[in-house]
Amino acid sequence: MYTANQVADWILTRYSAKMDIDDGIDPMTQMKLHKLLYYVQGTFLAIHGKPLFNDEILHWKHGPVVRSIFDRFKGEKVIGQEITDNERANYSKLDGDTYAKEVLDAVFDNYSDYSAAQLRNMTHHETPWMETSHNDVISPKSIESYFQTEIVEA
Repeated sequence: MYTANQVADWILTRYSAKMDIDDGIDPMTQMKLHKLLYYVQGTFLAIHGKPLFNDEILHWKHGPVVRSIFDRFKGEKVIGQEITDNERANYSKLDGDTYAKEVLDAVFDNYSDYSAAQLRNMTHHETPWMETSHNDVISPKSIESYFQTEIVEA
């Protein structure tokens, strides 16, 4: 199992590479990163029956949030402009894990083109977020169940 920060580093590194190719895409924001982490975790839970990262996902006003990621990037609107050696190392570690890479690639390919606002709006219509009270942990079981029936199987 990984940390949310390791998974975030994979996403940031991959997104940075995408921005190098297509300068017309929106920069990565903290809100967008949180939603991509939520979709990665949900998809991994649905397929493998266990979490990819060990951090809890919280119900906040603008959708699912991972507290450690919020704390790491607090105050930054645009993130991942320059990729560090540590972020590259975490990217390589996850990219070498077949199970993780399969899910990360699928989620990235399906969700990275959405804006932060679009991703927020999507999560606001999904059962795990809707059935969780503000500031509470979104149950991994709720996420797994929803993703099995509505995302992975759909």
